[in-house]
Amino acid sequence: MRRPLFGLLLAVAVLTASVTAALAATSAASKPVQASVTLADCHPSDLMPERYAAFNGQMRSVTGTKRMAMHFTLLERIGTSAGGYKPVSLPDLKPWRRSKAGAHAFIYSQRVTALHDDGSYRMRVQFRWYGDNHSVLRTTTVRSRACRQPAPLPDLTVTSISSTPAPASGKRTYSLTVTNKGQGEARDVPVSLKVDGIVVGRATVDLLPGLESSVVQIAGPQCAFTVRAIANPDRLVSETDTSNDALTVPCAQATS
Repeated sequence: MRRPLFGLLLAVAVLTASVTAALAATSAASKPVQASVTLADCHPSDLMPERYAAFNGQMRSVTGTKRMAMHFTLLERIGTSAGGYKPVSLPDLKPWRRSKAGAHAFIYSQRVTALHDDGSYRMRVQFRWYGDNHSVLRTTTVRSRACRQPAPLPDLTVTSISSTPAPASGKRTYSLTVTNKGQGEARDVPVSLKVDGIVVGRATVDLLPGLESSVVQIAGPQCAFTVRAIANPDRLVSETDTSNDALTVPCAQATS
């Protein structure tokens, strides 16, 4: 079960268009149209507020250019969804970014923050070259490479141990509550049971969504001292915290 994700936050930084001597000396007519968008910075984090990606759009003038413009559209894909990348509607990305009149080069940097769990992000940029009377000379669309954000991780722990008499003499059925305190789901979670320091059995939780619990039962002998249950004992499941995976209780508590 996927928990609702927070919305995207946006921060914009503009790099002022500039004319360099090298660009001015180059004839746009002798060069193909040049426009690109690059992933300038990708900052993954387990904490959503610390995630961000920065994309740079860059274009050069062509013959007859009076002004240039770019339009940014953020593309998002969550997990490995078959639908691929889809546009994200963000009010701050609606305006076209325009160069100064007469510029020979135009660079614009767009930064997006608070990216979603398990998301991949690309920027689609539409480029336009304007001539006299705002006529459109050329257009092209370019996509950046992706910035990948991590999937949320689980945090597994055993929160309670209880038992009831089993049909066989001297045996008990131990009920172990395994809780996922993290945001990410966990699959195929092994749980082991020790009675008086000896491993007596294992069980598996097939699927444990974030912030949910599941109970597994393992048959074992009557205890004399302590009962200990461990979630993810072999550390096969990636977690945010492995220090809280086990719970040990005295026999009196487990059998009451």
